[in-house]
Amino acid sequence: MNNDATPDSGRKQGFWAKTIADGKKAAEEAKARAMQARETAGNLVTTQRFAGSTIEIYDGGYVRVAGFISDSTPYEKLKSIKHSFQVQDKSAGGRAMVGLMTGGVNYLGSREKRTVFLTLVTERRVHTLKTTGGMGRSEDRVALGLEVAGRGVLGGLAAPALAPALTTPAAVPAPTGQQSDVIEQIKKLGELHAAGVLSDEEFTSKKTDLLNRL
Repeated sequence: MNNDATPDSGRKQGFWAKTIADGKKAAEEAKARAMQARETAGNLVTTQRFAGSTIEIYDGGYVRVAGFISDSTPYEKLKSIKHSFQVQDKSAGGRAMVGLMTGGVNYLGSREKRTVFLTLVTERRVHTLKTTGGMGRSEDRVALGLEVAGRGVLGGLAAPALAPALTTPAAVPAPTGQQSDVIEQIKKLGELHAAGVLSDEEFTSKKTDLLNRL
């Protein structure tokens, strides 16, 4: 009676069985870590596309940034977020003249080149996203909305100065009435800027003043 089983074949079967079991265990552990990270991140506040990337902001103070978000995209603890822009090929006087000639909607007649930036600093890395702004300044509105959402989350998580030590974890406070009012003012400010009512310099100055109140 022939027996095709050999010690080598038995070892190979054991090797593959162990490899499959190890792979399954690693996948389960990765799934558990992803679920834990998702719970820590909190609820999704906003998701937007900017400069070829998707940005998700969560109320636990976390963000995800990637060309396309997937289950493997890491959650990163947000430290700061800032929208900014650069304007080329037109002097401030030239922009003002075009604004007067077009009733204030200066971007319609302007050939200025606007580069819009969104900088997110996390505990892992610095994400610097940039794109050339279009005539309607939609990129400015998206970047500004993300900055407002991110600052709102960070402001809600900020602990009061000289707060006494707590024996139990404190709940994340909801934005105060003042914070909500500032966020709404910033949104309206962005609309006025996009419509050409406010110049770039006026917009930047007023936005900075409002953000300092958060």
